[in-house]
Amino acid sequence: MKFPLHQPTLKLLAGLSGIELGAASHNPFGVNAINVAPQFDEKFYTDSQLKMGETPTKIDVYGDAAHIPVAEHSQDFILSSHVFEHIPNPILALLEWQRVLKSGGYVVMIVPQPDALLGDNRPLSTYEKIIQAYQENWTIETSPPGSTYADHYWKFTSTTLRRFIERLKIETEGLPRINWQLLGVEDPDSKVGNGFWLAYRVP
Repeated sequence: MKFPLHQPTLKLLAGLSGIELGAASHNPFGVNAINVAPQFDEKFYTDSQLKMGETPTKIDVYGDAAHIPVAEHSQDFILSSHVFEHIPNPILALLEWQRVLKSGGYVVMIVPQPDALLGDNRPLSTYEKIIQAYQENWTIETSPPGSTYADHYWKFTSTTLRRFIERLKIETEGLPRINWQLLGVEDPDSKVGNGFWLAYRVP
């Protein structure tokens, strides 16, 4: 299946270079980005892309959303499509994105709609649970049993995720401050339509 390029992302990131987390060749964005993904994902995604008749996307740098092995303040953007819900410690990932971005850089993400995953009857993720994941330093290996449904740790609407990021602007509860400016919302997204799109500028 071929999906269209995403025009809001192309417009925002034109002429820039950055990182795409977990790029998939069957649904490209067409931006100037290196692909950062965990090594243990490589065979699974290579096989799935080959089954779709696509040439697998090369992983340029092995890493994950919370551990990106590039210099600080070296990237124009972080692009994340259907990745955020798979991150055991979202706050740690947001801090890592802030670390690697240049001043004025962009975070662009598409996150699944809460009903996108068939059979996922969990309630929406709470702010308190995400704080718990940060305070306990959840990883794939250490997150409590039952933390995921089909590898999804988190479940958001566009509104609840935006409110979560907005709350991180306030230095409370011993949390680091993430003071990002919301630039755009698309709900549902015009890429595939099973998620929502958020764009932020990092100071």
